Amino acid sequence: MPMIQIEQDSPELIAQVRGHIDEMVERTRKHPSIAMIAEEFMTGYMTSLLEHHLLSGEQWNQLSAEMRTAAHTARTEVVKVAPGQVAE
Repeated sequence: MPMIQIEQDSPELIAQVRGHIDEMVERTRKHPSIAMIAEEFMTGYMTSLLEHHLLSGEQWNQLSAEMRTAAHTARTEVVKVAPGQVAE
């Protein structure tokens, strides 16, 4: 059976993870009650990538720090919504 060569810390994968972090931040801004679950989900996703050697430990630490910073910022921001409107 042929071996599949996998690039660790590929730029495409890192961009994809950062995109997921951005999506998590936007969802957290709209629905603050999901913040903890969203962070746990992202941590699990990134840990899975680490365990499958798609991310290095150093890159995991970097992305994790970015995720925590972004999540903290999202939690501290207040979404202003007009009465009768729903946050988008």
